[in-house]
Order: sequence, then C-alpha cells, then structure tokens
Amino acid sequence: MPRVEISGSGESDDSNRRRQSAAMSIYGREELDRQGDIDVTDVLKRLPGVSMDGGAPRLRGLGGGYTQVLINGEPAPPGFSLDSLAPGDVERIEVIKGATAEFPGVAGTINVVLREPPRTLQREWRGGLNYRAVQPGGNTAFQWGDRIGGLSFVLPVNIGRSAQGTHYLSERISRTRLGEVQAQAIAGSDIGRSGSGQLAPRLQWKLDDLNTLNLGGFVQRIESRSRSERHIKSLQGTPWQTVDDGSQTESDSNVRRLNGQWQRRFEGGGRTELKASWQSTERETAGHYEALDKQAALIMRRDSLTTFEDERLALGGRVNLSLDDDHMLSAGWDLDRRQRHEMRRVWEFGVERFDSATGIPFTADIERAAVFVQDDWSLSERLSLLPGIRFEQVSTHSADASGPIDNRARIATPLVHLKYRFDAKGRDLLRASLTRSFKLPDLSALVARYVVNGNYERDITNTPIAADRAGNPLLRPELSTGLDLAFEHYPASGGVLSVGMFYRLIDDLVRQRISLENAPAPGVVDAPRWVSRPVNVGRASSLGLEFEIKGRAEEWLPQIFATDSGVQLRAAWNFYRSRVEQVDGPDNRLEAQPPWLANMGFDWRIARTQWTVGASLVLQPSYAVQQTDRQLSRRSAVRNLDAFASWRLDRMTQLRLGFANLLAADNLVSSNVADLDGFAAGSSTRRNTLRAFNASWVVRF
Repeated sequence: MPRVEISGSGESDDSNRRRQSAAMSIYGREELDRQGDIDVTDVLKRLPGVSMDGGAPRLRGLGGGYTQVLINGEPAPPGFSLDSLAPGDVERIEVIKGATAEFPGVAGTINVVLREPPRTLQREWRGGLNYRAVQPGGNTAFQWGDRIGGLSFVLPVNIGRSAQGTHYLSERISRTRLGEVQAQAIAGSDIGRSGSGQLAPRLQWKLDDLNTLNLGGFVQRIESRSRSERHIKSLQGTPWQTVDDGSQTESDSNVRRLNGQWQRRFEGGGRTELKASWQSTERETAGHYEALDKQAALIMRRDSLTTFEDERLALGGRVNLSLDDDHMLSAGWDLDRRQRHEMRRVWEFGVERFDSATGIPFTADIERAAVFVQDDWSLSERLSLLPGIRFEQVSTHSADASGPIDNRARIATPLVHLKYRFDAKGRDLLRASLTRSFKLPDLSALVARYVVNGNYERDITNTPIAADRAGNPLLRPELSTGLDLAFEHYPASGGVLSVGMFYRLIDDLVRQRISLENAPAPGVVDAPRWVSRPVNVGRASSLGLEFEIKGRAEEWLPQIFATDSGVQLRAAWNFYRSRVEQVDGPDNRLEAQPPWLANMGFDWRIARTQWTVGASLVLQPSYAVQQTDRQLSRRSAVRNLDAFASWRLDRMTQLRLGFANLLAADNLVSSNVADLDGFAAGSSTRRNTLRAFNASWVVRF
C-alpha cells in the first residue's frame, strides 16, 4: 500500500475566536510566553482593549467592578492581585467583550485559566532573574504533567521573590475653618519586598467513555515587607507640625482553594456537570508609624494590626442539551455563601484606640443565587443566534455596631447575541448584541463604619483632600443596557481584522461624593468633617470605537514586507467617550476612562537563526475626570514600551530576555475639591515609574 502521512495542528487562538457565538478572544501559550514577562499583568496590558489601573485590568476603559475578573471561571479572591501569578502558571486568558448569561460583566469578563492536565507526558522547568528596583528578584517553577490510563494530572509549583521602590513629590493646598490657606511640599519614597510560593495541582479522571471527574487545588502564600518615608516642607500658612514621618508594614497572606467537577456527556450530544468549590483568604497586616517635629521630637507613634478572613463555599450546575446538529440549549445555576471577618486594632503611644472602625470586630454574610439559560442556535449556514437571560439575587447582611447592613438586590438581565457569516467558511463575520447587565456595590462601599483620616485629629475639621471615609448601606446595583456591533475578517494566512463599536447606558451610577458634614459620627469625631461617601448619582453613558489588526506583515503591507518575512504585526486603537448626566462637563466622563488607547507591536522571527525579537508600545493620553460638580481629578499620559529577544536552542530549550517600561515616564496624578466660595483644595503627586529586566530559561524534558 502507498504510504499515507496525516498531519495536523491544534486549533489556533484566532480560529477559536472565530467560531465563538459571543465575542470572545482567547490568548494561549504563544501570547503568554512571547516576552518572558514577570507577571500576568505585564501580559494583560498589551492585549487589545485592555488597560491597567492600579494593577487591575479594565476592558473598554471601564474598571471598578465593570470588568469581571475570574480565576478558572470563579470570582478572584478578595484582595487577590494578578501580579502574583506568573505567566507560566496560566494555560490561557479568555477575554469576553460584553455580557453573557453566564458571565454578566458590564464591560466584559477576563477569565484566567490555570494550567490543565495534559494528554501526554510534560515536564517543564522555568527559571528567571529580574530587576525592577532595590535588589534583584527571581523565580523558579516546575510543572509535571502526565497521563496514566484514564488519569491525567498536572502539578505546578512556583516560588518567586521581587522588590520595587519609587520616589515621589507631592504638593497640597487647603485652608482651615478660620480661612487660613496652608500649603505643603512632600518628598517621599516607598520600598517594598515580597516573596511568594504557589502550588496549583489539577487532576482529571476519566471514569468511562461518558463520565469525567476533575479535581483541583490552589495554595498561595505571599509575604511582603514595605517601608515609606516622607519629608514635609511648609510653603504657606502655619507650619505643619509633622516634618518627617515614616512607616513600616509587614503583611502575610494565604489563599487556599479546592474545587471539584463531575461531567457526564450524553450519547446524542451535550453534557451535564455539577461543581463545588471552597475558598479561603487570610491576611494579617502589622504597621508601625512615627512622626517627628522640626526638633526631631516624637509627636506620634502608632501601631496597628489588621486581620482579614474571607471564606466562600459555592455550588453550581450546568446542562447543555443538543436539540439538533446546530442547536444547543444551555442552562445553569450557582449558589454561594461568603463570610467575612475583619478586625483592626490601633495603639497610639501604647494606648489602644476604640471607635467605629478600630477595636471592634466586623462580620458580614453575603449570599448569592443565580440561574441562567441561553440558546445557541444556528438558524442557517450563515446566521447564528444566542438569546439568554439571567436571574440573580444577592443579599448582604451585617449586624455591625456602627451601622447594620441589610442590602438585597434582585436583577433580571436578558440578552441576545447575533453572528452572521458573509461566506460559508466564516472568514468575514458580523457580530451584534443587545445586553442587560449589572454591577453590584462592593462590601467595602456598603459598610457604614466611619474611618477617620489620620492626618487630622478628631476634634478639628479636616480638609476635602484628606476626607474621612464612610460607606452607604443603601446603595443600589448599577444596571447597564449595552449595544455591541463588530465586523471581523480572518485571512487564510492567519490573523484578524476587527472593526467595532459599543454603547453602554448605566443607571444608578455610584460615585464617591465629598461633602462637609456637621455631625457625621457623634462620639467618633467632635467637629464638622469632610467625608467621602459612595452614592447613587444617576445615569451615565459610554460610547466606544474599536479597531484591531494582527497577522503576517506581508498580508497587510505587501508593498513593504517580502513573502515569508517572518514578521507578525499587531495593533489596536480604541476611542472612548462617556458622560455622567448629573455632573456638569466638559470632563464629566466615567472614572478612569481615557479618551483613547493605542496598542501596537511586532514579532520578527529572524530567518536562518533561532532568534525572535519584538516590541510593544502602549499609548494613552492625559485626561481629567469631573467626578462631581466640585471634584476634579487629572491623570498623566501613559507611554509604555516593552521589548524582548528569544533564542530557541532546540525544540525543548528556550532563553528569553525581556525589557519592560523602557521609557519610564513619570506618573502624575492630581485632584481638587472646590468649596462653596470657589476656593479649591487640592493635591498633586509626581511618581517615577520603574524599568524592569527579566531573563527566563525554559527547559522541557
């Protein structure tokens, strides 16, 4: 018989994206490994339509809860930071633009999927050295995966250590109740060091041809130490009593998670699954603060100890029924209960302080129940429809002595996604969706506890830029109506061209409002105080245009690049406009949403060598946000340039050199609050950003 050779490859990220009924992008190992990044946030900041704000990712410039962040399809633990995950620990990143019945994020959902059990033997060791500031850091990771009969497993272990430090200059201006204007200049520095260890085993047991059992665990410990120092110089008015101060903080955090899933496939197509998970987060933070006057005499010594515990138990189920070859009905339910315990203790000169926020334990219970159904239906060879609806109820209860919480929200969110293929192969697509989604207020926003700003004693009036904080137990969920429209083209050579727009109309928008209150917390403060509280202010809207292109350079620019140039191009441009109706313009946009965001880069596989080089550039302009009629904040532009070089010694060994934030542009943030007579109290801070270098070595055996 003649010889027959059969070859194939796994589904690419672009082909996976093309077949999804709802707009979803999937980024696998190629994207995760490209630049040898130190942590997952370095990967996220280069993805199309993703921006970073304070270490948290945002889709379409919308953060603060509008972007849902999941780990293996489950909500990320409270206080969990994605910069604690190394790219080598991650299997893929799923970015869902807009809401679905299962994932109801207003702006969308980012789901980080950890390493999954392989089908064949896989052993991998990764070692890395990096430097951001203060001292070198490093990490080492080992992953062992195999399949023995019907049992597959993966055992990833990761240990790392990092350090960073920044300097900043601040200026602030305010006035006292008697009308005296005061101004100070502050020069400070922050230095932090942290070490982490992580274990994330996963096991898949194929019981028979139809039944599969999945078990997973996740254990992470992080120890961090930080030190801050400030020198305060009085520029105007009565000299500030504190001239030098400093603080030291030690924090230990533990995250543990167990999850199980039983899945049964139906012989006629479809499947059903049951899942359960348990998650525990514990954190203990000890702080020490000292303040000195101009004679170097100690005027304040404050010690603090904060303990935090959060435990979550969740149950869920999914059913997918194949009604015919092109018709899949899906339904699911989720139940979870979360219990949170917090305690903050403060000692001033060794004497413990008791008020609404210190010395008194806080406990809260959060219960959530959700059910959803959606129908993935191919009406014809070219037209697909995905209608769905989700019902969810969330109850938050606390008997806190400073103010009880009994907040309950019930939401119904219908939606529909449409996909039209202009050709049989689906290389040209039109996507459209009309969705209803929601954003629930954070527990921290509901807590009525009154937190005093430590820069001002409790018997004097503070300033708007050093406001006290308090929650609002009566906050309502923000409800969003969304419209999405996009055209996608997939060339035969790979890549994608996408042009789209989105619109969001948000009701019951939540904003922080700073106002002067005569008696905000009797028994806690003894003078009128400026207080920042979250409130539902009204309605807001957001409109955006999105453009994305990636693929072989000769496909898009044949006049410049020759065939088989080895160059891959990628770029994304996003333009955003938003408006809060209850706030006067011109900058009454949604908080932290820039006017535009640009992302561009290239990879070049150098011919007849084992080297690949590339770079990525992220640009974002400076902008202002009118938070309320009297509150204005400003942010400086972002210019972030990363580069990498990769040397593949052979099929099993690779060396990567990564350079992050090469431009190291300073970050400038300012805010001011206008009083009734027009005087504006404000502050501005210029902080340096850090260049980073990373060298990683990957060996598979």
